[in-house]
Amino acid sequence: MTAPDEDELAYYRAVEDHFAALRGTPFLFSPKDFALLRKWWTEGVPLAGVLAGIGEIWERRREREADPVSSLSYCRHAVARQAKRLASARVGAASGEGAFDVAEAIRALARAVAETAAAWRGVPQVAAVLSDLERAVSTLPEDGQPAALDETLADLEFTSLDALLGALPVDRHEAIASDVERELAGLKLADDVRNRTRHALLVKALRRLIGLPRLELTVSAH
Repeated sequence: MTAPDEDELAYYRAVEDHFAALRGTPFLFSPKDFALLRKWWTEGVPLAGVLAGIGEIWERRREREADPVSSLSYCRHAVARQAKRLASARVGAASGEGAFDVAEAIRALARAVAETAAAWRGVPQVAAVLSDLERAVSTLPEDGQPAALDETLADLEFTSLDALLGALPVDRHEAIASDVERELAGLKLADDVRNRTRHALLVKALRRLIGLPRLELTVSAH
Protein backbone atom coordinates (compact mmCIF):
# COMPACT_ATOMS: atom_id res chain seq x y z
CA MET A 1 0.00 0.00 0.00
CA THR A 2 1.49 3.34 -1.04
CA ALA A 3 1.67 6.25 1.38
CA PRO A 4 -1.12 8.81 0.91
CA ASP A 5 -0.21 12.00 -0.94
CA GLU A 6 -1.08 15.53 0.20
CA ASP A 7 -4.46 15.57 -1.54
CA GLU A 8 -5.46 12.31 0.10
CA LEU A 9 -4.29 13.50 3.52
CA ALA A 10 -6.24 16.74 3.08
CA TYR A 11 -9.35 14.65 2.27
CA TYR A 12 -8.90 12.64 5.47
CA ARG A 13 -8.25 15.74 7.59
CA ALA A 14 -11.32 17.52 6.21
CA VAL A 15 -13.60 14.61 7.10
CA GLU A 16 -12.07 14.09 10.55
CA ASP A 17 -12.18 17.81 11.36
CA HIS A 18 -15.79 18.07 10.19
CA PHE A 19 -16.78 15.09 12.31
CA ALA A 20 -15.09 16.62 15.36
CA ALA A 21 -16.74 20.00 14.76
CA LEU A 22 -20.17 18.36 14.61
CA ARG A 23 -19.50 16.64 17.92
CA GLY A 24 -18.11 19.84 19.43
CA THR A 25 -15.16 17.93 20.91
CA PRO A 26 -11.83 16.59 19.58
CA PHE A 27 -12.32 13.21 17.95
CA LEU A 28 -9.94 10.72 16.35
CA PHE A 29 -11.09 8.12 13.84
CA SER A 30 -10.47 4.45 14.52
CA PRO A 31 -8.48 2.24 12.12
CA LYS A 32 -11.85 0.95 10.84
CA ASP A 33 -12.97 4.51 10.12
CA PHE A 34 -9.74 5.26 8.25
CA ALA A 35 -10.15 2.09 6.20
CA LEU A 36 -13.59 3.32 5.15
CA LEU A 37 -12.17 6.76 4.35
CA ARG A 38 -9.45 5.19 2.23
CA LYS A 39 -12.10 3.15 0.39
CA TRP A 40 -14.07 6.32 -0.41
CA TRP A 41 -10.93 8.08 -1.58
CA THR A 42 -9.91 5.13 -3.76
CA GLU A 43 -13.41 4.95 -5.26
CA GLY A 44 -13.32 8.66 -6.05
CA VAL A 45 -16.18 9.70 -3.78
CA PRO A 46 -16.07 13.52 -3.77
CA LEU A 47 -15.48 15.22 -0.44
CA ALA A 48 -18.84 16.94 -0.96
CA GLY A 49 -20.56 13.55 -0.96
CA VAL A 50 -18.80 12.38 2.20
CA LEU A 51 -19.59 15.52 4.22
CA ALA A 52 -23.17 15.64 2.93
CA GLY A 53 -23.67 11.98 3.85
CA ILE A 54 -22.33 12.54 7.35
CA GLY A 55 -24.61 15.54 7.67
CA GLU A 56 -27.63 13.53 6.56
CA ILE A 57 -27.12 11.02 9.38
CA TRP A 58 -26.23 13.70 11.90
CA GLU A 59 -29.41 15.66 11.18
CA ARG A 60 -31.53 12.53 11.44
CA ARG A 61 -30.08 11.63 14.85
CA ARG A 62 -30.37 15.20 16.09
CA GLU A 63 -34.06 15.28 15.21
CA ARG A 64 -34.56 12.06 17.19
CA GLU A 65 -32.44 13.49 20.03
CA ALA A 66 -30.26 10.39 19.77
CA ASP A 67 -26.62 10.18 20.86
CA PRO A 68 -24.07 11.76 18.48
CA VAL A 69 -22.62 9.56 15.75
CA SER A 70 -19.46 7.86 17.04
CA SER A 71 -18.17 6.15 13.90
CA LEU A 72 -18.06 6.73 10.15
CA SER A 73 -19.56 3.28 9.66
CA TYR A 74 -22.95 4.70 10.66
CA CYS A 75 -22.71 7.05 7.68
CA ARG A 76 -21.60 4.61 4.98
CA HIS A 77 -25.03 4.11 3.39
CA ALA A 78 -25.77 7.84 3.35
CA VAL A 79 -22.38 8.54 1.77
CA ALA A 80 -23.08 5.86 -0.85
CA ARG A 81 -26.40 7.57 -1.67
CA GLN A 82 -24.70 10.95 -1.99
CA ALA A 83 -21.97 9.47 -4.21
CA LYS A 84 -24.62 7.86 -6.43
CA ARG A 85 -26.52 11.15 -6.67
CA LEU A 86 -23.39 13.04 -7.73
CA ALA A 87 -22.52 10.38 -10.30
CA SER A 88 -26.08 10.45 -11.67
CA ALA A 89 -25.96 14.25 -11.83
CA ARG A 90 -23.50 13.95 -14.70
CA VAL A 91 -26.05 12.10 -16.83
CA GLY A 92 -28.12 14.30 -19.08
CA ALA A 93 -26.49 17.57 -18.07
CA ALA A 94 -27.28 20.36 -20.50
CA SER A 95 -24.58 21.52 -22.87
CA GLY A 96 -24.12 23.91 -25.74
CA GLU A 97 -24.73 27.60 -26.22
CA GLY A 98 -27.02 29.12 -23.61
CA ALA A 99 -26.59 26.23 -21.17
CA PHE A 100 -26.14 27.06 -17.49
CA ASP A 101 -22.42 27.30 -16.72
CA VAL A 102 -22.16 24.82 -13.86
CA ALA A 103 -18.37 25.00 -13.63
CA GLU A 104 -18.39 28.77 -13.21
CA ALA A 105 -21.24 28.58 -10.68
CA ILE A 106 -19.24 26.08 -8.60
CA ARG A 107 -16.14 28.29 -8.77
CA ALA A 108 -18.18 31.37 -7.79
CA LEU A 109 -19.69 29.58 -4.82
CA ALA A 110 -16.30 28.25 -3.71
CA ARG A 111 -14.87 31.78 -3.94
CA ALA A 112 -17.71 33.15 -1.81
CA VAL A 113 -17.10 30.53 0.87
CA ALA A 114 -13.34 31.19 0.71
CA GLU A 115 -13.97 34.90 1.28
CA THR A 116 -16.08 34.05 4.33
CA ALA A 117 -13.30 31.79 5.64
CA ALA A 118 -10.78 34.60 5.19
CA ALA A 119 -13.00 36.95 7.18
CA TRP A 120 -12.88 34.46 10.08
CA ARG A 121 -9.16 33.67 9.97
CA GLY A 122 -8.89 35.17 13.47
CA VAL A 123 -11.03 32.29 14.78
CA PRO A 124 -9.18 29.19 13.52
CA GLN A 125 -11.88 26.63 14.36
CA VAL A 126 -14.52 28.52 12.39
CA ALA A 127 -12.13 29.27 9.52
CA ALA A 128 -11.23 25.56 9.34
CA VAL A 129 -14.87 24.49 8.94
CA LEU A 130 -15.34 27.08 6.20
CA SER A 131 -12.12 26.08 4.43
CA ASP A 132 -13.22 22.44 4.43
CA LEU A 133 -16.58 23.54 3.05
CA GLU A 134 -14.84 25.44 0.26
CA ARG A 135 -12.81 22.33 -0.55
CA ALA A 136 -15.97 20.21 -0.58
CA VAL A 137 -17.83 22.61 -2.90
CA SER A 138 -14.86 22.52 -5.28
CA THR A 139 -15.21 18.72 -5.61
CA LEU A 140 -18.69 18.91 -7.14
CA PRO A 141 -18.75 17.58 -10.72
CA GLU A 142 -18.52 20.51 -13.13
CA ASP A 143 -20.57 18.64 -15.71
CA GLY A 144 -23.47 17.89 -13.36
CA GLN A 145 -27.10 18.97 -13.46
CA PRO A 146 -27.62 22.10 -11.32
CA ALA A 147 -30.80 20.82 -9.64
CA ALA A 148 -29.13 17.56 -8.59
CA LEU A 149 -26.02 19.34 -7.33
CA ASP A 150 -28.17 21.77 -5.35
CA GLU A 151 -29.61 18.80 -3.44
CA THR A 152 -26.13 17.84 -2.27
CA LEU A 153 -25.35 21.49 -1.55
CA ALA A 154 -28.44 21.71 0.66
CA ASP A 155 -27.17 18.76 2.72
CA LEU A 156 -23.71 20.35 2.84
CA GLU A 157 -25.25 23.58 4.07
CA PHE A 158 -27.13 21.88 6.90
CA THR A 159 -24.10 19.94 8.11
CA SER A 160 -21.73 22.91 7.78
CA LEU A 161 -24.02 25.13 9.86
CA ASP A 162 -24.17 22.45 12.55
CA ALA A 163 -20.37 22.15 12.44
CA LEU A 164 -20.03 25.93 12.69
CA LEU A 165 -22.23 25.90 15.80
CA GLY A 166 -19.79 23.42 17.33
CA ALA A 167 -16.77 25.47 16.25
CA LEU A 168 -18.05 28.84 17.42
CA PRO A 169 -16.26 30.30 20.47
CA VAL A 170 -18.23 29.75 23.67
CA ASP A 171 -18.97 33.43 24.27
CA ARG A 172 -20.40 33.95 20.78
CA HIS A 173 -22.38 30.73 20.95
CA GLU A 174 -23.84 31.76 24.30
CA ALA A 175 -24.71 35.21 22.94
CA ILE A 176 -26.78 33.93 20.03
CA ALA A 177 -28.28 31.19 22.20
CA SER A 178 -29.44 33.84 24.69
CA ASP A 179 -31.02 35.86 21.88
CA VAL A 180 -32.85 32.76 20.67
CA GLU A 181 -34.14 31.94 24.15
CA ARG A 182 -35.54 35.46 24.43
CA GLU A 183 -37.38 34.94 21.14
CA LEU A 184 -38.78 31.64 22.41
CA ALA A 185 -39.76 32.94 25.84
CA GLY A 186 -43.20 34.19 24.85
CA LEU A 187 -44.13 31.22 22.69
CA LYS A 188 -46.26 28.34 23.94
CA LEU A 189 -44.87 25.33 22.13
CA ALA A 190 -44.72 21.59 22.68
CA ASP A 191 -41.24 20.41 23.68
CA ASP A 192 -40.44 18.80 20.32
CA VAL A 193 -41.64 21.86 18.41
CA ARG A 194 -39.71 24.15 20.74
CA ASN A 195 -36.51 22.17 20.16
CA ARG A 196 -36.90 22.29 16.38
CA THR A 197 -37.72 25.99 16.50
CA ARG A 198 -34.74 26.67 18.76
CA HIS A 199 -32.40 24.93 16.34
CA ALA A 200 -33.86 26.75 13.33
CA LEU A 201 -33.45 30.13 15.06
CA LEU A 202 -29.90 29.27 16.12
CA VAL A 203 -28.98 28.36 12.56
CA LYS A 204 -30.57 31.55 11.23
CA ALA A 205 -28.66 33.69 13.73
CA LEU A 206 -25.45 31.77 13.03
CA ARG A 207 -25.72 32.28 9.28
CA ARG A 208 -26.15 36.00 9.85
CA LEU A 209 -23.17 36.11 12.22
CA ILE A 210 -20.86 34.07 9.99
CA GLY A 211 -22.00 35.63 6.72
CA LEU A 212 -22.29 32.24 5.05
CA PRO A 213 -23.71 32.50 1.52
CA ARG A 214 -26.61 30.33 0.44
CA LEU A 215 -25.20 27.11 -0.99
CA GLU A 216 -27.10 27.17 -4.26
CA LEU A 217 -25.52 27.17 -7.70
CA THR A 218 -28.31 29.16 -9.30
CA VAL A 219 -27.87 31.91 -6.70
CA SER A 220 -24.07 32.02 -6.87
CA ALA A 221 -24.12 32.35 -10.66
CA HIS A 222 -26.08 35.61 -10.59
